Amino acid sequence: MTALVEFLADKRLLIVLDNCEHVLGAAGSVVSALLGSARGVRVLATSREWLRVTGEQAFPVPPLAVPGVDSSEDGRALDHGVAEYEAVTLLEERAVAVLPGFRVDRDNEEAVARLCRRLDGLPLAIELAAVRLRMLSLEQILQRIEDRFRLLTTKHRGALARHQTLRAAVEWSFGLCSPAEQVLWARLSVFAGEFDLEAAEQVCAGAGLAEEDILDAVSGLVEKSVVSPVQRGTTMWYRMLETIRQYGREQLAVRGEEALLRRRHRDYYLAGVSPLVRS
Repeated sequence: MTALVEFLADKRLLIVLDNCEHVLGAAGSVVSALLGSARGVRVLATSREWLRVTGEQAFPVPPLAVPGVDSSEDGRALDHGVAEYEAVTLLEERAVAVLPGFRVDRDNEEAVARLCRRLDGLPLAIELAAVRLRMLSLEQILQRIEDRFRLLTTKHRGALARHQTLRAAVEWSFGLCSPAEQVLWARLSVFAGEFDLEAAEQVCAGAGLAEEDILDAVSGLVEKSVVSPVQRGTTMWYRMLETIRQYGREQLAVRGEEALLRRRHRDYYLAGVSPLVRS
């Protein structure tokens, strides 16, 4: 480290560190040492969590933009500008690589929009879905999307293991969570929509996770981009992407807590504790 710091001391460089989440301590130490001694060096680090070093500034990277739906009863995709959405662009680019004649047009744009929405605009999920277009139509993929973790796989040589299946990617994130965060991730999966901190505390506290620990666990999941904060007036609400939620439901079933948490969720909202029900 001393030699590296001395070499960079008078340099003007941008150093890029990719995927730091599994080596946060080491990455933070290296970045602190470099920035403290090499004033002309800047670091761009990608990570699911902050490095927690002096001067750090976060730039959240949200999922790709997906087409919305109009107000019609059948929920058809908006019929203008569908191809301009980031998720649709990525799907088309990756689909052409395996199916040269594929194009997003008036005949398939509704199915494309629905697929991108169901995949939460997640780039890896979209890329894996595009690979399936070699053998399945868009409608067939949509019919099987409830079992997305089995459907979305590939065997791309040279790709990291966690990039070859959607399950492996989500399991990677799950493994980076603390035991308390893993328990909360599973239990929060009973919320189909947005929830507030009070709801999380009342529904999710129990064996292995005390009510007073919920705040820190939610904070940890937000920092790891598992849970997304949503400002609603003067209150902060939270939500999980459907892909993340489905994995949590699997873990809840493994823990044998699904029936219990569903009852708690039901009882909480039937009691009218929350002034705004988003379930």
